[in-house]
Amino acid sequence: MPIRHQQTRQLLHSLIAILILGFIATSPAHAQMDNLRDIYERAVNAYNKQQYDQAIDFYQQIIKAVPTFAPAYNGMALANEANSGDEDKTIEYLKTAISYDPKMTQAYDNLGRIYYGRQDVDHSEEYFKKALEIDPNLSSAQLSLAWINLLVRSKPMTALKYFKMVLKVSQDPKIYYGMGSAYFASNQREEAMEMITKLHEMGQDDLASRLEGTMRDNNWVNTQTNSGSNASSSHPGIGPLSPTPDKPTGMQVRLRGKLSDY
Repeated sequence: MPIRHQQTRQLLHSLIAILILGFIATSPAHAQMDNLRDIYERAVNAYNKQQYDQAIDFYQQIIKAVPTFAPAYNGMALANEANSGDEDKTIEYLKTAISYDPKMTQAYDNLGRIYYGRQDVDHSEEYFKKALEIDPNLSSAQLSLAWINLLVRSKPMTALKYFKMVLKVSQDPKIYYGMGSAYFASNQREEAMEMITKLHEMGQDDLASRLEGTMRDNNWVNTQTNSGSNASSSHPGIGPLSPTPDKPTGMQVRLRGKLSDY
C-alpha cells in the first residue's frame, strides 16, 4: 500500500528541520536541502514500486548526509526485509532508528513483528508494549497483543481488552471471531454466542460456523504455540486466519508491505 502524501510531507519536514538545525550550514544549504528532499521522495517511490535496491541506495545517500535521520533507517529496514535481506540487518536498522528517535512507534511495532516471526514472543510482546506506551491508540500493536494473549499466553481476558480497543477503529469480522474465541476460552458462552450472531449478521457465516463448531465440540485449545517464550514454528502467524493485504487482522511474520508511519 503506497504511503499517503501527507505522511511523506511530514517526513520531509522532519528532514528539513534537521538540516536547518545544523547538519548543513554552508552557503549552498538550500540547494542541498532540495537535493535531499528529492532523494527521499525517490526512495519512497522506489520502495512503493518494489524497486528495493534503488530504495536502499537512496536511503543510504540520505544517511550519509544526515546520519541521525531515523526515518531513513526505518525505510532501510523495510526495504531490506522486503528484498529478503539479512534479518539481523533489518533489526539493526530498526534499533538504530529507535536510538535516534526513541518515540518512533512503527519501529517498535516492526521489531515486535520480527521477533514474533523468530518465535521470540517475550521480546515481541516487549516491543509491542513499548509502541503502545508511545501511542496508546496504535491498533496494529493492540491487535498483535490481543492474539499473543489469546493464543500464546492463555490470557483470554487480557486478549479481550486489546480486541475491544481495536474494535473502536475497525469492524473487521476476524476481530469478532477473536473476541468470540476469547469469550469461549474464559467460559463466557453467552458473550461468545453474541459474537456468533454478530458474524452471521455481517454475512461471515464461515467464521461463525467455525466458532460454533468450537463451542459445540468444546474443543478450544488455547494455543497452537506453547505458553512459554517461543511460538510454535507450525503457526504461520497470529490469528484464526492468515492475514490478507486488505484485512491484516492477523500478525504477519514479515514486515508490512508499506513504509511505516512516522
